[in-house]
Amino acid sequence: MYKTFLILIGSFIILATINLKLFRMKRIFYTLFTFILISCQTKTVEIEVASSGGKQLRGANKGKNFYFGEDKFSQAAIDLISAFAEKDVETMAKFMSDTVKYIPPQGGKAIESTLSELPKIVELLHEPYDSITRELHNAIPVKFEDSDVTLVTVSFYEKRYYKTGETEQVRLIDRIRFRDEKIFWIAQWMGEMK
Repeated sequence: MYKTFLILIGSFIILATINLKLFRMKRIFYTLFTFILISCQTKTVEIEVASSGGKQLRGANKGKNFYFGEDKFSQAAIDLISAFAEKDVETMAKFMSDTVKYIPPQGGKAIESTLSELPKIVELLHEPYDSITRELHNAIPVKFEDSDVTLVTVSFYEKRYYKTGETEQVRLIDRIRFRDEKIFWIAQWMGEMK
């Protein structure tokens, strides 16, 4: 009987020790689980975004700020520039207003033309070349403060293949103005490449 009593007491002590260990493990498990839940909460980080950038220093919009314009104007400018390289007058005409002023990179004399004159002007500007290719870098639309005009600046390389067999590569920047979603003004700057 004494042996049975000792076995019973021993079993009780072993079970009590196991329960104590399980209790401690549960407490550790619940603490870790709670910590993981707390650390997984969504955190909101506020980022300040500039509402305007840059300022017009000359002309009719002097002193006005710029704001980012809509991407559709960038895409229209990209499509126009690509269409010119391919002599695709029909695509170009989709983006242009009835009258467009073009300021070429050389000569400084503005060319003002109507939409009906576009095929002739494209042919004239392509006259010295067999073909041209363009590699566009970026197109950035900005809008003048308190204005209905969006200005897209597009920079690109142009490789010109002359009818004489010579080639030339230049850097170009086109500044294209839109009003009522149509192009009415294009100015172009050119830099030579060596």
